[in-house]
Amino acid sequence: MKHLIALATLVAVFASLNAVAPVAHAQNITRSSVAIIDLTYIFENHQRFKVMKQDMQRDVKAAEEELKARRKEMQSLGERLRRFEKGSREYKQLEEELANRSADLNVQVKLQQKQFLEREAKMYYNVYLEILDAVKYYAERNNIQLVLRFNGAPIDNNDPQEVLKELNKAIVWHSRAVDITPYILAQLNRTPPARPEVGRRPVPQGVPRPNTR
Repeated sequence: MKHLIALATLVAVFASLNAVAPVAHAQNITRSSVAIIDLTYIFENHQRFKVMKQDMQRDVKAAEEELKARRKEMQSLGERLRRFEKGSREYKQLEEELANRSADLNVQVKLQQKQFLEREAKMYYNVYLEILDAVKYYAERNNIQLVLRFNGAPIDNNDPQEVLKELNKAIVWHSRAVDITPYILAQLNRTPPARPEVGRRPVPQGVPRPNTR
């Protein structure tokens, strides 16, 4: 019986510690009412976004292979064209076919480029809306008045462009306590979107902070 009472006491203690852990961070954020988020880090580690990028890269590669096959066919036609005498009926027919195929191929390339660019833009925008939903909900819960974007990636001090960007950063220094990036990333990777195209939904409470930084 004594062992059972001691075990019950330990369980209660751990439960109480887990219950107050998220509140501690919320109180720290509330004091400043300002938070920061690394959107570049979010996009790079957003699991579903990474899958969408991989799917798109696979489709781009498939489209490139198809175009490569059509170019190879046109090369074969070009080799056949050289076998005929210029001005002959066969030469003119094959020359016209080659010109038509070349025009069609150029149209297909431009159309596919446009489609992939639009798909990529939509993909980024939809995920960005999802991030905004999570940030808005988190900020409202923790009485945060302002969320600023920053880039926490280390710089290459041998690259003048990176050094210049570092010197022009709006945020010179920040406390890790105001960085909500791990909280938002954990929520995005844990909860699927309500709708595939946008995914606007409330964020569940009690998001633990992962060891990602």
